[in-house]
Amino acid sequence: MAWPWRRSRPRPPIDPGDGAVQRHEVDGALLASAALVSRRQVRTVLGQRQPWQAEAWDLYDRVSEIKSGTRWASNACSRARLYVGRVDPDGSSEPAPIDAQDEDEDQELVAQLLAPLNELAGGQGGQGEMLRRMSILLDVPGEMYLVGYDDEQLGRRWVVASPSEIQSGGGGRIHLASQEIPGAQIRLHLDSASVIRIWHPHAQWAARPDSPMQALLDPLRELQGLSGHVMATTDSRLAGAGLLLASQDVVPAKMGQSEGVNPAHGGALAQVLLEAMATPLKDRDSAASIVPLLLTAPGDVKDKVEHLTFATELDTQVLPLRESAIRRVAVGMDMPPEQLLGMGDINHWGAWLIEASGIKLHIRPKLGLLCQALTSRWYRPSLRALGVDRPEQYVIWHNTAALERRPDNGLEAAQAHERGLLSDLSYLRALGYSRDDMPDDAEQERRTLLRIALAHPYLAPPILAELGITVPGLAEAAAAMPRRTTTTAPAAPAAEPQLSRPGPPAS
Repeated sequence: MAWPWRRSRPRPPIDPGDGAVQRHEVDGALLASAALVSRRQVRTVLGQRQPWQAEAWDLYDRVSEIKSGTRWASNACSRARLYVGRVDPDGSSEPAPIDAQDEDEDQELVAQLLAPLNELAGGQGGQGEMLRRMSILLDVPGEMYLVGYDDEQLGRRWVVASPSEIQSGGGGRIHLASQEIPGAQIRLHLDSASVIRIWHPHAQWAARPDSPMQALLDPLRELQGLSGHVMATTDSRLAGAGLLLASQDVVPAKMGQSEGVNPAHGGALAQVLLEAMATPLKDRDSAASIVPLLLTAPGDVKDKVEHLTFATELDTQVLPLRESAIRRVAVGMDMPPEQLLGMGDINHWGAWLIEASGIKLHIRPKLGLLCQALTSRWYRPSLRALGVDRPEQYVIWHNTAALERRPDNGLEAAQAHERGLLSDLSYLRALGYSRDDMPDDAEQERRTLLRIALAHPYLAPPILAELGITVPGLAEAAAAMPRRTTTTAPAAPAAEPQLSRPGPPAS
């Protein structure tokens, strides 16, 4: 279904006057994290690139620590579930989910509320991948584009594009890089497509994108340089065994002639050395691998043989410097540093606390930004187009129950449910279950009858017969069992005898 969009007419520019700052109005109210791109903004918005974004992508591809950290956050976001919720009037709790199986709800209204979300990214199955890519784009370039267009085969499609994948074609046209065919482009027009820009606003200039990568460029350059030095030092040890310089005065202990067309006479030493070096390479069990080659030379040998190596000794300060650079990167990323540095010295309680704080302080705020952008620029305009009254009551929100270790509040929920303070559905949610886990009417009736049979054994035969359960001799045993009788109130105690007071003596 193609959702029509309400585009407000452009407002005339406001004269700033003397000493005022020129402002440019955009279609509708521009939020700090999302904006619907209009036709006159295509060239200015889609054509902008921040200078640091290209280097950020290059470092993302080359530095394993960055890719590992962003992957941790994106995998966590992909496990969250989006749902349609009703806003709490006082804001004391999260939006209450709209349940299609709730009989108290207006089913026609529920269908209208859920239709846009069921269409987004192919439904719940594709929304996890959508959130995963959105998380990476917020962590690297700091911005993205949500593009909706009509596909002949798949219907209405919503794709997440990086700033490098979308370009302006002029005249309200855009060129979107295909995410299935490398090098192919999809040509769209804003009359039939919708482009929503979502970004993490910079603290100083809210219209500009911001990401952790912008502040990590220097530590990443340092880390890349130190890693390159370590690799170059390692490669120097693999560049060969060096040079062995020997004087012509040095000869083998026993001269020998080689066989062949050109026998080696003056190069006997070279031949013996080559043979001694090649033998252990061919046969690892040969004694030549551990026994030195015996040579003889007149006088002092020190100035006759010299071994030169190309290997460079590894600087003792390089590895500590690289570990320090990795720690700077871990602290600067939008994630708990321990997720990148490791938790070797942390017990399971500390690991649980780090994981819980990571979800609370890193994952949920990112999901909140995305949900706010989707609600303001896509979901509520869709509800207005469908004719839903008061769309501001409904939002797109996130559920991170699959990520969190829920607290054990089953006892409190059971007590509240028993006192009638908690509904059956809320009780299930507190225990981590859904409406699909509830028994149907037939199972509820069966359980109720069994409870009655256990409480009143003399009623067991007809109840079990109704349930289709046959127990031989049950009727006779139930008839012989004494029934419960109501206890009578105890008799009132007898009145105490009244003692008569002695009267006056008779006259």
